[in-house]
Amino acid sequence: MSNSKARSRQLVRFWQLPLAARHIGLLTNAGVSDIKVVRRPRVRLLVAKPTREGAWDDSNGPMIGAAVERDGGIIEECVALERNQMAIRAALLEPGADVALVIGGTGPGSDDQSAVALGKAGELAIHGVALLPGETTGLGRIGRNIPVVLLPGPPAACLWGYELFAGRTIRRLGGRGPDLPYRSREIITARKIVSSLGMTEICPVRCGSGDTVEPLPSFTEIGLMAAVSADGFVIVPQGSEGYPQGAQVTVYLYEEC
Repeated sequence: MSNSKARSRQLVRFWQLPLAARHIGLLTNAGVSDIKVVRRPRVRLLVAKPTREGAWDDSNGPMIGAAVERDGGIIEECVALERNQMAIRAALLEPGADVALVIGGTGPGSDDQSAVALGKAGELAIHGVALLPGETTGLGRIGRNIPVVLLPGPPAACLWGYELFAGRTIRRLGGRGPDLPYRSREIITARKIVSSLGMTEICPVRCGSGDTVEPLPSFTEIGLMAAVSADGFVIVPQGSEGYPQGAQVTVYLYEEC
């Protein structure tokens, strides 16, 4: 085997990385002029406005937009829409996106029209999941198998609906692995972690002394502050009521403890 071919095979390990200047230089030096790449998926972000009167500041759009960029997607468009079926349906049917995310209007209320709009525009496959927070997340598709994810309006539910469903879709379309983009470690619990039976629950935790973690107030109690004040989180499966003190659990860490 020639040295050039050997070097080319060694470059396979870069397949999940964005191409930077150093990679292009190395490829050229190895005599590789043509490579297969995966295009970054274009994501349409549709935010259903609340029906209440008065000023409204959208926090979900910037939050999910940053997560999309982290996962390798490109925000093709971010639009705030009236919370009605016709407006959401029309926006979903606009061409140009590889994935569409609809934030808000996913609940059971009379003014929650996102699920109905998706059903009219294409196919609503799932509406409601056993996830806390994130119960009213929905999944479907439009056109030629363009994925659509409905994300709840409450910020914490919106975040975890994205992380466990929409984020996986975007990472896969962009040639990345579908797993959560956080480093994980097996750590001992300093106190009992309590969860709701029948729901997969995201439990925020903080690193303690002696390589342990302890639970923080839940997302149900303090909303998105549970993610901001935590060092990471534990995913408790729906068949479990939590973990006793001293149990070894998988912790997904935002940063190194």
